[in-house]
Amino acid sequence: MSSDGTAGIALVGPGECLVWSAEAHWVPGLLDLLDEGERERCAQFRREEHRGLYLTAHVLARRVVAAQLAVDPRDVTFVPVCKHCTEPQGRPHGKPTLPGTPLELSLSHSGRRVMVALTTAGPVGVDIEEITGQTDLPLDVLSAPERDELERLPVAERGAAFTRYWARKEAVLKATGEGLMVDPATLTVTAPAAPARLVEWRERPEPHLPVRLEDLDAGEDYRAAVAVVGDDDRVQVVQHSDVRVREDP
Repeated sequence: MSSDGTAGIALVGPGECLVWSAEAHWVPGLLDLLDEGERERCAQFRREEHRGLYLTAHVLARRVVAAQLAVDPRDVTFVPVCKHCTEPQGRPHGKPTLPGTPLELSLSHSGRRVMVALTTAGPVGVDIEEITGQTDLPLDVLSAPERDELERLPVAERGAAFTRYWARKEAVLKATGEGLMVDPATLTVTAPAAPARLVEWRERPEPHLPVRLEDLDAGEDYRAAVAVVGDDDRVQVVQHSDVRVREDP
């Protein structure tokens, strides 16, 4: 690996959405790659595992973007943008953007895993969720067709199926920039065993449709998905194997 950690990172081609994943680790020496705001945010997490998740996700994001722009990861500038805020409110928040570039970025973390998606094809959202074994599922985030489908499954399969639903919905809401300001139950996606697709978004016309939605391989204990807003027939999703981010710069 090169001193800045960008060696071997693939470059995004026209119409491609690339997705990288990594195992989270707390490596204090990597804090040097973050900007001041990121370091402050990282320090706010009390538990080392949570600091490791944040650090790994942001280091991975910086490295994959730096590889595209042929710059040092420290020179990458992320500008959070919240589409629901017309004026700055408190700490900068919202979806990370890359002003002055055609790149669209999304990152996610859960459990011990992180994912980063990058494309020039349109707004992108990636989400990874750990299957926790929770039995008291928040079914109010599902649409009526999704709840009906979940209830048809054996009880032992419902946790993983719900997690699949949630990862798909989160990916779409991240891609559009809506986040959880929108009721997730207004979205309907395909059944967990079927190929991922956004079926309906009540009360929301285009341009939010079409959306290219695709499941990702996140390992046995996780479910993940990526969504790209735009012509879904022209977006190719390419998932790369795990990237090591443990090395100090």
